[in-house]
Amino acid sequence: AAGSAGSHSDAGSAAARPWSLWASVGRLSQRGWLVVVPLLVGVAVPFVIPLLDFEYIEGLQTLLPRGDPLTETFLEVQDHFGVSQIFPNTIVVLPPNPGDVTSRGWLNASCHAMKFMAANVTEVMRAHGREAGDASLQNFAMKASDFSGLMIQGGICTSLLISLLENPLAKKYGDFLVNGFSNEDRTATKVRVKTTLDPFSTVGQKWIAAVRDAMAASEVWVSDPSFPGDTTVLGEMHLTGMAQEQMDGAADTFASLPRVIGATLLIVMAVLGSAFRSAVVPLRAVLCLSWMLLVTFGLGVLVYQHGVLQSLGIRPFLTSPDPPAHHAMYWMTPCIAFSILVGLGLDYDVFFMESVVEHFDAGYSSREAVVEALRHTGTIICVAGVIMFLAFGALLASTTPV
Repeated sequence: AAGSAGSHSDAGSAAARPWSLWASVGRLSQRGWLVVVPLLVGVAVPFVIPLLDFEYIEGLQTLLPRGDPLTETFLEVQDHFGVSQIFPNTIVVLPPNPGDVTSRGWLNASCHAMKFMAANVTEVMRAHGREAGDASLQNFAMKASDFSGLMIQGGICTSLLISLLENPLAKKYGDFLVNGFSNEDRTATKVRVKTTLDPFSTVGQKWIAAVRDAMAASEVWVSDPSFPGDTTVLGEMHLTGMAQEQMDGAADTFASLPRVIGATLLIVMAVLGSAFRSAVVPLRAVLCLSWMLLVTFGLGVLVYQHGVLQSLGIRPFLTSPDPPAHHAMYWMTPCIAFSILVGLGLDYDVFFMESVVEHFDAGYSSREAVVEALRHTGTIICVAGVIMFLAFGALLASTTPV
């Protein structure tokens, strides 16, 4: 009897209330959910397909203000002197013994190891060129002169020179040279590595991988393959630089991103399930969040990679250095945006669902509780969304990508 009275009062009070757009939308979507659900899926499809083209890039180029004189100057310097001059690549060598950095035998072995590495990297990069049909890579050559360190200068081994500089008469100059490439304790030495490739590009990343593989193969140097016992342990070698740091950071981040997304959605389900004492509310929230994320990231690819709003003056991110010319997002963009989007989506969702629960507890049926919640929160959520759109949308007109 109480339930019957409650349902009658729902109908009577609904009829007495003034017309509401949001209440009408709620009732219409409930009656035509078989149409609404496929419609929402259809709306998402044009945004999901571009996600297959998502590409990311490292480096500073995508972070610079577009069209700014400072950016143009930076690009000019980069074009004339090469990226490796602005963002140098360095091999840090940790020999097994502190005195090895001035040992003639160790210096001679490490010099020949550098020459071997140059030949090895050349072979690997030319193989990549043949596979990709890239004529420039097929003619790629890394030379011994690309290494500059205590053991090698201009492609020439310096072990004899270093040993001569250990003479008391020339020790002052020898110490100056050694200290320029080694730490104070002489437990490590550095070798600068030049390259004509952009280390932030896809091809440059293949070069980094090839150098690392060559280093791993050279940590124990065999002077003569005929006598495997005649070996010199060069020690650990590490390739460092901004390109390597960003490459590793991006790779580790995107490898962990699926786990982060999964953990985030599980936490959302656990919190909402506990708060609303329901198994359906968390599932609906996750589905809505997933739809929003797919549409948002798809739109990001369309705008910042495909340039669909370029006619309005909203240009895509700066062209990546890989030929043929195309555009790519900065690698941190989707990682940062994911957390922001989940927070914004849940904020409005919890606000709406709290109103649904309040009306349900007040005696409304589940369907009418949703309609009344839309009546009371629809305008507020819509206005809040418009404010957020204006706040973040203003960034579209900015020349600074981040």
